[in-house]
Amino acid sequence: MKLVSDALRLGCFLLSAPFKAVHWASFKVASDVIDWHPLELLAKGSKYALLILNQPIEFTKSTAVMIWNRASIRATVDGGTNIWFKFSEGIENEIGLSNPIPDLVTGDFDSAETRCLKYYQEHGAKVIHTPDQDETDFNKCIRELSTELVARELKVNAVIAVCENTGRLDHILSNLNTLQKARDILGSVPLYLLTHSSISWVLHTGRHRIHVDDRVIDQHCGLIPLGQPAYVTSSGLKWDMDCLKLEFGGLISTSNKFTDQATVTLETDRPILFTMTLPPWK
Repeated sequence: MKLVSDALRLGCFLLSAPFKAVHWASFKVASDVIDWHPLELLAKGSKYALLILNQPIEFTKSTAVMIWNRASIRATVDGGTNIWFKFSEGIENEIGLSNPIPDLVTGDFDSAETRCLKYYQEHGAKVIHTPDQDETDFNKCIRELSTELVARELKVNAVIAVCENTGRLDHILSNLNTLQKARDILGSVPLYLLTHSSISWVLHTGRHRIHVDDRVIDQHCGLIPLGQPAYVTSSGLKWDMDCLKLEFGGLISTSNKFTDQATVTLETDRPILFTMTLPPWK
């Protein structure tokens, strides 16, 4: 029965696509293609919101300060408040940190130190207690951020959460769950997970173009189904897929690689996680 169900779902997906899009060749361009420019995400003039989660910051000081300074709005999430406080303490004049005070500090505050909360509140941060235990602090922060963006009439093109993929596995999986749920809160504004060496985000159902450059030739990327199987077709990767079923318990596309192609095209019938190695930020 499972095989029949998969075949029916794939058949419906193919029949619902325009005829020219069935094979998803790289030259096919449709009005509903979503373009992604991950290597330009932190460029000067980018409009993004920045979240600091409760993981050690492994960027160099200069890179971390660059990411912080260029953000349009900044938030620390519970224990991430301690992380940022200790990281930024005493470096304002050392390497050009323009303003170390976050705009928002959120969480149930089971990890944030009282002295950090007090200091930031006294220096103008909006401190918001979010005690609901049915959602993670990360998820609740996104809700508060969304409200704050509306209140400020501030538009951003992305929300970037700084969080290394280390420590407890359940925390890592929870962060991926928030990635998938974020669209219900942020709408069309994408949420990214950023580490010192990688970036990850969700590609929802449809067609996508990921624009890269020669800095990522032979660098790794991965395509991971989220919660349910996904049929994926790609071009521009070392190991391309042709309507390939990705699922846990079957095949998932880890340790794939970029080629010398400047654009990777993808189509998926279900949400997938796209993760890629990053070159040094400029």
